[in-house]
Amino acid sequence: RLNWGRVSFLFTADIRDEAEFELVSQRANLKSTVLKVAHHGSKTSTSSQFLAAVDPEIAVISVGMDNPFGHPSPEVVERLIDRLGEENVYRTDKNGTIEFITDGERLWVKT
Repeated sequence: RLNWGRVSFLFTADIRDEAEFELVSQRANLKSTVLKVAHHGSKTSTSSQFLAAVDPEIAVISVGMDNPFGHPSPEVVERLIDRLGEENVYRTDKNGTIEFITDGERLWVKT
């Protein structure tokens, strides 16, 4: 987790639901402004419980276009859109490079 003032980013790498459950059960401070969605949006990550604990304003899915693994999972994308709104879910396969700029108070997103 990276914090700068009031803005925070949670980088989840390739954790799966088991690791998410462990973090939630340990009551880790997961609340973050931006969630980098785990494992390219795989169906084995970004559970509803984990998403509730993180409570992000923005989610980013790093995923290649037309990848052979079917990432991101439609269920994960739907879960994110339902919680954050479509305008707050970014995907590298659709948006290209995603850049965040912050002064610690405000956050700007450039695609």
